Amino acid sequence: MLGSWALTYLKRMIDIVPCHRRPDRCFHVNGKPLPICARCMSMLLGFFFVPVLFILPFVIPWWIGVGAQVPMLIDGFTQKFGWRESTNGLRLFTGLISGFGLSVFVVFYSTWLVHLFAMK
Repeated sequence: MLGSWALTYLKRMIDIVPCHRRPDRCFHVNGKPLPICARCMSMLLGFFFVPVLFILPFVIPWWIGVGAQVPMLIDGFTQKFGWRESTNGLRLFTGLISGFGLSVFVVFYSTWLVHLFAMK
């Protein structure tokens, strides 16, 4: 009973991820593609950096988060324009970097908001 509910909940959570879900760009387990592509999956995995970044004794500047988006943008656009074909390994790598960068944004601006509202 609980397993069925958990799987339904997980499917709904995955369905809200804006992803093209092309099987050729997904990792496969036992011959079946995972429900989201390699890049989106690794971006989501990159959000696991958020708690790690919150416990650091310093805040990483927001511009590091911007810079972390560049490899994924280069990979995505060079593939989109047909200049080359990316691989799932490269998508995994650039997605993780992007997820880390997005985590930097979350932590930086969360910390900034806390300091902003703490000042009276």
